Amino acid sequence: MSNNEIQSTEVRRDRDRFVAFAFSAADAFVELDDEQKIRYATGAIKTLINMDGGDLVGQNFLDLIVPDDRAMMAAGCEMAVKQGRCGPLRLRLLSGTGDPLRLELRGTYLPINGGGLFLSLNRGVANQGAVTDLMDKEGFADAAHEAIKAARRGDRPAVMTMLDLRGLDDLMARMDESDAADLMTDINANIQARAIAGETAGRFDNDKFGVVHDPDVDIPALEDAIGARALEADPEGEGIKVHSASIALDGDELSDFDDAKALLYTINKFSEERSKFTIKDLQQGYKLMLNETRAKIVTFKNVVASGEFDVYYQPVVELETRDVHHYEALVRLHSGGPEDSPFRFITFAEDAGVIAEFDLAMCARVMRFLESIKKQERELSVAVNLSGRSLESPAFLQKLIQLLGHFTPPRSWLQFEITESSTIHDLEATNAFLKSLRELGHAVCLDDFGSGSSAFQYLNALDVDCVKIDGIYVQEAQASAKGKAFIRSIATLCKDLGIDTVGEMVETDASADFLREVGVRYGQGYLFGKPTKDISGWRPSERVQTVSAQS
Repeated sequence: MSNNEIQSTEVRRDRDRFVAFAFSAADAFVELDDEQKIRYATGAIKTLINMDGGDLVGQNFLDLIVPDDRAMMAAGCEMAVKQGRCGPLRLRLLSGTGDPLRLELRGTYLPINGGGLFLSLNRGVANQGAVTDLMDKEGFADAAHEAIKAARRGDRPAVMTMLDLRGLDDLMARMDESDAADLMTDINANIQARAIAGETAGRFDNDKFGVVHDPDVDIPALEDAIGARALEADPEGEGIKVHSASIALDGDELSDFDDAKALLYTINKFSEERSKFTIKDLQQGYKLMLNETRAKIVTFKNVVASGEFDVYYQPVVELETRDVHHYEALVRLHSGGPEDSPFRFITFAEDAGVIAEFDLAMCARVMRFLESIKKQERELSVAVNLSGRSLESPAFLQKLIQLLGHFTPPRSWLQFEITESSTIHDLEATNAFLKSLRELGHAVCLDDFGSGSSAFQYLNALDVDCVKIDGIYVQEAQASAKGKAFIRSIATLCKDLGIDTVGEMVETDASADFLREVGVRYGQGYLFGKPTKDISGWRPSERVQTVSAQS
């Protein structure tokens, strides 16, 4: 065999191997020209649409798609021509044999044969019913900031569009689970089809979405496509209202890390369920809000860096004996903070993504206080709050471990309360870190424990020493037999798991007696003492003098 024959054989083998690999990843392949007309089709075409590949040549591919999905496909084609790729798009194909067939489509544009879009069609993935993944708020804010930096470099202009799908929650409630999942898949795919690289799209709440896209993307067409798909899916024919606001990310508004956090805060405010910050506000006041948020973040950082806050301590007592078990460390602000109350201060820091800086500052302050207590040859135990958002930051975890490496008092003196656990996405990684804290000797408490399956999900996923029952549930539980049974069930479950319980907002002896009766071991509230700055006179196992809630 000559060298040319050997090379020809190897080329054929490589070709056949490539084709085999391709068909292992998709059911069919279609080539389109620049007018979306089919040039070539191969694979399981007849199985999909009951036509031979050759019979499809010359037809417009959009005509094979369910009408409500054609705008998504057209947007995907446009995106592929501009960026080289599109997808995954999950859409419905007219099968010719009955119900539309759900497919996942990916495309690559190559400038051959005058330019062509090469599509892979896969029904296996699309029929699994999984909803197309969109970014969360943090990921979307990062993507938007990257788009801004690209615009500043002159790489490409970009636009951020926020979408408010009013009535979507009610519509989903009217649908069965399978149809609702299909609808969300299609809505997400419609939005994702307009995104830069098919990636810069996010879902912030049940009905709030965002997409970073090229300036010439037709957003009214996106609104129409989503509205039409929702109307088609609605068993009562009501549909939803789609509103949008688009903002040019021209690179002039944001410049650095703090400004990216300001963008995240803006997105958080937009996505809040009860927020008064609407689409109209976003369109009219976006720049103003960014500037105000930027200023707040600078002020926040100054407060943290200069230590312009005090730590107050509120006792947590054993209900049976009224002995103080430990204190919770709470922040009190000096004048000039970015918000007018500790609660708003913390909420702002969490929404703006800068809470980790404050959590570290609080830990350092409390640790210094406990070091001074050790020098006085006294004992004291204090719990410091750690936000779930902080625990999601590898940099925060590393810095906290470094801080703890210099802590010389007994480890049991420093406890941690995990707040905002609903913001924890990687429960497994967070639990591994909490285990390391407990192995060092620090007790860990899960704060704001309430009703709902999610609370028990966190209890199941996170190994903790204590659960703090939200004060709202404690107060409401005293008014009904059902509420009492609910609190008792939490206390019983935790006891069986070897976990202590704390009831919050204990303001009367009746509340304390109620909690003790249902099995809660510890209590915290104005009955036992308001937060105070000076606890220098405290001694171990000191019994508190109960005070009036009105004092």
